[in-house]
Amino acid sequence: MNERDFDFDEYPQDPSLRRRDFLKLLGLTGGILVTFEFGEGLALQERERRFGRSYPEDFNAYVLISPNGRVACYTGKIEMGQGVITSLAQMAAGELDVALDAVDMVMGDTDLCPWDAGTFGSLTTRAFGPALRAAAAEARAVLVELAAEKLKVPKDRLATKDGVVFDAKNPETKVTYGELANGRKIQRHLAAKPPLKPVADWTVMGRPELHRDARRKVTGGAAFAGDVRMEGMLYARILFPPAHGATLASLDTSQAEKVPGARVVRDGDLVAALHQLPDVAGKALAAIKAQWDVPASDLNERTIFEHLLKSARPGQVAAEGGNLAEGEAKAAVLFDETYYNAYVAHAPMETHTSVADVRGERATVWASTQAPFRVKDDVAQALGVPPDNVHVLTPFVGGGFGGKNFNLQSAQAARLSKAVGRPVQVMWTRGDEFFNDTFRPAAVVKIKSRSSTPTSSRASSAGEARPTRSGRAPGEGPAPTPTTSPASARSTSWPPRPRWTRSSSGSGTSTIRGW
Repeated sequence: MNERDFDFDEYPQDPSLRRRDFLKLLGLTGGILVTFEFGEGLALQERERRFGRSYPEDFNAYVLISPNGRVACYTGKIEMGQGVITSLAQMAAGELDVALDAVDMVMGDTDLCPWDAGTFGSLTTRAFGPALRAAAAEARAVLVELAAEKLKVPKDRLATKDGVVFDAKNPETKVTYGELANGRKIQRHLAAKPPLKPVADWTVMGRPELHRDARRKVTGGAAFAGDVRMEGMLYARILFPPAHGATLASLDTSQAEKVPGARVVRDGDLVAALHQLPDVAGKALAAIKAQWDVPASDLNERTIFEHLLKSARPGQVAAEGGNLAEGEAKAAVLFDETYYNAYVAHAPMETHTSVADVRGERATVWASTQAPFRVKDDVAQALGVPPDNVHVLTPFVGGGFGGKNFNLQSAQAARLSKAVGRPVQVMWTRGDEFFNDTFRPAAVVKIKSRSSTPTSSRASSAGEARPTRSGRAPGEGPAPTPTTSPASARSTSWPPRPRWTRSSSGSGTSTIRGW
């Protein structure tokens, strides 16, 4: 997503545009490309452990200095209202010593940006931010080296400000970043990585800034996946079962096929009605007659918590210190409480949406997603093509909260586009969204604490280890490790909380235990 002199609202509508063409549009046919490698920070180690993959060994993101002095920063992160389109640009501008307005963020494009696991877990600022700063700092150091060669001035006498390298003793001896980049295609690494700027030297980072996308969003100019329009595009409505785990017993699409202009597609367990108008696609879907075999379940908003306790795996100690028994003996107050947390849907303002255009063995997808590279893999698997044949673009995302890390709608749109030979948009209704969301897990949390100045405590919880979708929807493929069905996600009933109890004691030590 490049939010300044390149109109990203228009870019997603040209699937043939590749990296080289994009750089030409930005005026970056000649420039200085600086690559960098991540260090071994704890957040990055955790990332590699969780996903079995880290950033590419040769590069992790690009900082590209163009002949006109503009800076392009590429990242697999996406903007969904959290403001990283602004904060990441601040980091790059601050380390490079350029104006914030000179930085263009290119985000969530799998053809232009390096691989990224996704935008979640508050990792953008904590993990990618330092890496982007390191790239910008190295870019600045490379520019200083080039300036020293051009100006015939020792590099330790050179300083930078507002995209200019100048002689600190003779400021009139200077050269702009754009002049240094003009006509050059230099990929250079430094022998020693330059240090990041200390907080005391920050001039752009850490300062309040209007969100760069604010005006476009409040005026309706921002483009989301649902705003993509393509010639010949059809809107699709998906037939979902009445309950999770239900299987299709019989299907009658004869009435739906009588709706003028409507098409009904059945691809395995995926059934959809398509039309040039979304409301008519909905009318055709309503005309489909389906019979379902619905599995029996005794789980509901009352029984789910007992089920979680019975099915919980053995506990693991998260942290422990001191002597728990001694602390309990000295405690003055006993706090013994159980908390019940129901399944909670993410409910973003924008429902899951994707537009897919499948042409032969290649596919272009515009997705509302927190994980564009996961969409790339999912669509490739759904179509049976190599991942390199799938190009995913991520316009602005209308909220996600973790719910858009899984992207069933993208695979559905791709399969339907392949079936009808035309671009297809799948935009879930609000009902579809609540039914298929990736829920925050239900849980039972038990806490015991004894003290007048809490010094001895024990906590345990039972629940799903990760947010999971309650069932497998049509077209989703094989199920992962079985998880509890979130029957309570659609209920407002809650079990009553136990009362507090008190007893005598004093001070002691603490421990926390949990599953």
